[in-house]
Amino acid sequence: MEAANATPHPAESSPALTKAIRSLRQEVATLVGGGGSGGTLGGSVARRVEVPVDGAEPLAFLAAQRPGSRAYFRTRDGVVAIAVVGAARTFDSPAESELLELLAADLSITALLIGRFDGEREPGIEWEPFGRTQVIVPAIELRRVADRTTLAATLVGDGQATLEVLQRLEGAEHVHDPEASVPEYTPGFGAELGIDSSEDAWNVAVQATLNEIASGSVRKIVLARTRTFRLAEPADPCELLSRLGESEPGTYQFMIEPAPGVAFVGASPERLFRRAGLFLESEAVAGTRPRGETPEADGSHAEGLFASEKDRREHALVLDRIRERLTDVVDSLRVARGARLLRLARVQHLCTPVDAVLRPGVGDAELLARLHPTPAVCGQPAERARTIIRACEPFDRGLYAGPIGLLGAMTEVCVGIRSALVLGDSVIAFAGAGIVAGSDAHAEWRETEHKLATIERLVRPS
Repeated sequence: MEAANATPHPAESSPALTKAIRSLRQEVATLVGGGGSGGTLGGSVARRVEVPVDGAEPLAFLAAQRPGSRAYFRTRDGVVAIAVVGAARTFDSPAESELLELLAADLSITALLIGRFDGEREPGIEWEPFGRTQVIVPAIELRRVADRTTLAATLVGDGQATLEVLQRLEGAEHVHDPEASVPEYTPGFGAELGIDSSEDAWNVAVQATLNEIASGSVRKIVLARTRTFRLAEPADPCELLSRLGESEPGTYQFMIEPAPGVAFVGASPERLFRRAGLFLESEAVAGTRPRGETPEADGSHAEGLFASEKDRREHALVLDRIRERLTDVVDSLRVARGARLLRLARVQHLCTPVDAVLRPGVGDAELLARLHPTPAVCGQPAERARTIIRACEPFDRGLYAGPIGLLGAMTEVCVGIRSALVLGDSVIAFAGAGIVAGSDAHAEWRETEHKLATIERLVRPS
């Protein structure tokens, strides 16, 4: 995605990166050709090797690689960022025994989780390139942790899949044009209404969910909608993510690109959970107001959020479910005293952090099963809410609102919101709003408009 009349910057060769690639190729070729010690997986080698590389930026490195089979994940605090090229191995579930054995064989191995919101729903045609895969063990990754950056290869089985990816690797980085920070498109650009973007249809869906809530079968339902933007040229997902990160710096940032021209990108504020050993962090995020144009207006919106009985009730539902779902698997659990503000560029939320100490033997797959989907993106009770969502939403959410993150010795997973599906020259943005007793359809529509603006302002000309 280049600005109108801007001259695209070519990828520039990085001597340090080129040297690191050459060194890694030699080491991997030796291991693949002559075996070597390492962990075992079903009698095959499972091993990660790495070389240091100074000054390389993961997203810039990723942008210089061939489109397709690329991925990126950055933690909310920006400490960890990983660019992934190719797959050494894929798994359909984070609970597969071979995946658990692989991660245990070498604690430096990290896997990328890309979970669907609703695994029981048949994928829509637009999501077919993503397949059923939920976990990717990277073939090649450029990983930055704090101020240390490494280029790494993970070998599984005979290692040939990784070696082939490594041989195609480009020792270059994409140079971002600082003058192209605001995307502009030719007059051929236009926004198209998504299939659920009619406010009349939204009002009908909200009333149907309010009737369900009044019947007592469910306490909350989160309805989502889409908006499709047709661009004048195919979107570059790396460039889109780069600009999204600039506009929403305090977020998890991710990109999953299974094939050229197809990608899922986002900048999510919401943590599902973070696990380091037995220590677990999660949080309840629910209740939304827009940001104000002035400090006074911003403060007024925040005061209204804290004073809103509807938003506080919605927030309490999310917090109560986290407590309920974790009670059986923790030795201790601590909830912050009172909600605080989670402020983003366009919206602000109520947020309550939760810390816990897990019981020994509780793994990431069990935590995912217990915590996803949260009432913040689905409803309460979850299964009934998800059934209603299938009936009310005329599209497949796919990875939207699903769990996305890193699995391994250190696990961090976010909720895939504030996100969009890139299909060639189309960008399909998603946004949702929680419906509880007392919800107003028009107010919830406005809330989704504020959330959609995260993507819209990147693709709509000024």
